[in-house]
Amino acid sequence: MATSLGKMLDDVTGRFWWVLVVRDSASAGLAHILRVMRGRGAGRSFVDYSFSGTLAECREFQVKNGGGADGILLVDCCTPVKIVSEEVGAVADFPGYKLENLDCVESISGDFSVVALKSVVENFVADIEKYGFRILRHVPSVLVVAELLDVPGDQPCLFANCDDGFVRLLLSSGGKIVAGYKVAGENAERLSSYVREHFFLKESVDEQFSMEPETLAKAVAEDAWAFRTDGVPAFHTLPDKEALRRIREAAFSRRILKFCLAFVSLSFMALFAFRIGASIYIDRSQSKILGFKARVQKQKELSQVLEQLESDRAVSESFLKHRSHVATSLNNFVLNVTDNVWVTNWATSRGNHAVQGYAITPEDLSEFLSKLEKERNLVNVRLKTTEKTTWNKMQVVRFSLSAEDVQ
Repeated sequence: MATSLGKMLDDVTGRFWWVLVVRDSASAGLAHILRVMRGRGAGRSFVDYSFSGTLAECREFQVKNGGGADGILLVDCCTPVKIVSEEVGAVADFPGYKLENLDCVESISGDFSVVALKSVVENFVADIEKYGFRILRHVPSVLVVAELLDVPGDQPCLFANCDDGFVRLLLSSGGKIVAGYKVAGENAERLSSYVREHFFLKESVDEQFSMEPETLAKAVAEDAWAFRTDGVPAFHTLPDKEALRRIREAAFSRRILKFCLAFVSLSFMALFAFRIGASIYIDRSQSKILGFKARVQKQKELSQVLEQLESDRAVSESFLKHRSHVATSLNNFVLNVTDNVWVTNWATSRGNHAVQGYAITPEDLSEFLSKLEKERNLVNVRLKTTEKTTWNKMQVVRFSLSAEDVQ
């Protein structure tokens, strides 16, 4: 499922190149068309569609697989070329031709150049285009092959290939490709011996190189991704405008897709961060709410206690107003009971008072004693005992005291 989705996205966003490798001649030779998909990482491209046949059959295959309007990277193994180690600077190197008649392509490394006649290149391109192919870049195969070779830098080396009825030789010296040969035939050893004899290369190393279409296609596709199409070394064939437009559309689609994916990713991250922040805020708020409710409940309980004490004091005052001289002294005693102090037990005998009760704090009890001591009708006010305790879930001070009426 994931692989199918990834392939569909690659198709939609244009993460592939169609590569046409022409091996013999444009009119009757064998050609190979391959679609190279861009892998997840450098050097991981792969071929998912490939076909070998005539140019007409290759074009039919491309159209059948949805690439009718796509451009191709053309790998040219047919056009006669000459390899020079330095820039083309003298017409004497090409007798009978002027520089404006030559098409020169410098290798990626800059170590050598490939030169061909413009007229031959143009005729080859015309033969390819008449089959309906849209050319993006026209790359000489020798440049692709040279990129794949492991060229030694210490001694000369002859790289040989015998395929499709041709023998191809590349000669390196000093770590650079200095010459190339392509001769009809199938005896690579004979051509190698000829080159060694005429160029005094008896100590040269012999190596074989591959001209497999898939290897060439992947190499030129990787270059197109690395350098973009206009950076790939190629003949000066003008790219097809319609094919270029499709490439720009595919690149724009990729940018839009990346932007959308980035936007969606950032949105999910922001949503995730918001959810975490909301959860933290709710947890903290819940703790504060529970604490506030607890304080409200305690305040409510305290208010009920105070109301009850006030009610008890009012009853006591009403009761004492109707008593005798003793009641009058008791009334004076009650008037001195301060806020946050209440009496739970009160006994009087022959002018002596024994009082028990509670105070919320020691300071409240001290204030109560001070008022009693200032009362003119009472003497010998003494605090007998104090004890911290709990009453109705509140921390209070339980006390007992004594006092005497003035005789």
